[in-house]
Parts: sequence; C-alpha cells; structure tokens
Amino acid sequence: MDNKDNKRGFSGLSDLTSDTGTRPQTQSSPVISKHAAPAKTVFALLELTKWPTLPAPWSSVDSGETWIWGDFFLTFQKNPKTVLDLTMDIQGKKGEFRGMTYHYAMTVFYRLDKNPHGPSHRPIMTIALEQADMGILASLLSSDDGSLLQAEAGSKMGQLVIGLFTGDARLNLGEYEGDVSPQAVKERFFEILGRQLGVSGRPKMIGDLAKAHGHPETGLPAKKNNSGCAPVIVLCIGIGGLGVWGLTFM
Repeated sequence: MDNKDNKRGFSGLSDLTSDTGTRPQTQSSPVISKHAAPAKTVFALLELTKWPTLPAPWSSVDSGETWIWGDFFLTFQKNPKTVLDLTMDIQGKKGEFRGMTYHYAMTVFYRLDKNPHGPSHRPIMTIALEQADMGILASLLSSDDGSLLQAEAGSKMGQLVIGLFTGDARLNLGEYEGDVSPQAVKERFFEILGRQLGVSGRPKMIGDLAKAHGHPETGLPAKKNNSGCAPVIVLCIGIGGLGVWGLTFM
C-alpha cells in the first residue's frame, strides 16, 4: 500500500467539522479544572437528498463488514449502489447512474446511545474509492435536460480517487495509487477517518453488515425477518426525502 499522503486532499480535512468548545470564562463563571476533557466535536448528519449519487448506506454486493470505533460504527461496502439507484429500485423503476463507479465505500454512523442528534439512523460521513466515467460525465454536462441517468455513452474511465462526503461538503482527496485489494483500501479508509473522527486505537470488527442490527454496541434495533436494505435506506433518507426526487415509498 502506498502510504504517501495526497497533497491536494488531506490538508482540507480540518475545515470540514465544527468544534463545540466552551465559551471563554467570565468572572461569574464557575472555575473549570484545567484538566477537564475538551468538548467533543459534533459531526453534522448527512443529508442524503443533497447527494443522490452518494454510495448508499447498507448497499454492498457482498455481505460487507461492520466495525466499532469509539462513539461510532462503520460499515465497509463493496460496489455499493448510489442512493438514487437504490431508491429507484425500491420503486421498481429502471435507471442507473453510470457516471461514477464506487469500488469500495465506508459509511460512518454515530452509535445510537452516543448520538448527539438523538436516535438518528442517518450517517455522518462516507468515504469511497471511486472512478468516474469521463465520457458519460461529458455527455451529461452537455445534455439539455441535465439528467443524472444515462443508459449509453462512450466509456473512458478516469483515475481512481478517494472521495469524502460529510454533512458540510464533498471533498476530493486526490488520486489513489495504492493496492486495490479490500484490505489495503480499508486500511487507507481507517487512516483518513481516524484523523477526521479524532478516534484512537484500532477499530473492532463485529461481523458483516447484518450484525450491526440488534448489536448492543451499535444500538440499532434488530431487523425483522427477511427485511432487506430497503427499509433501512428509507430510515436514512426519510419519507419526505423520497419526494424530492418524485418518488413515493409504497
């Protein structure tokens, strides 16, 4: 694995979060010990309706993985569908966004008992190893209707890059030149997310994606029998969010 930090991307990571530190003391303020723990950063929730081409939470062509790290749990996904594709699948509608391929993604959630936003199922960030089809993107930019969906176009794949989605922004961290094995990509994701989240030590794997539900360290309730990822994605997006794209969940 190539451990060289990308010059364009990592320097902007510190601008993506908002600190919730305490205000300076006044004369009437109680004395606070200089050894008191600093206030934790509160990460904004992802508005999935703002990013229809975001790798969809819980979507993976294999069983995926669930990891616990500090106040967070993370899911590792292979070739996830986009949020738009998955919501269209829910509706039984055809269409696929072909402008971007996500080879791997890692989605970060607050553990429900640690979530400063309350018991929300929405993620706070997603990191992905992505590859754009430059031919399709060029055709989309030149199209009259600006459609996100494209059935056919000339294919010319771009470089592998790492993209980071947060509640505040979408950041391109630059080209990825390392080993493309799942283990190598996962380690790079952990390296970046560890700095972004401010966690220490090593994450702990608890099993595949299904193990996240009903596990005490995620706080997620157990899924009903035979329920797939569709109900979960609706919880992440929200019923109102489906209406943004003209979709009605049945």
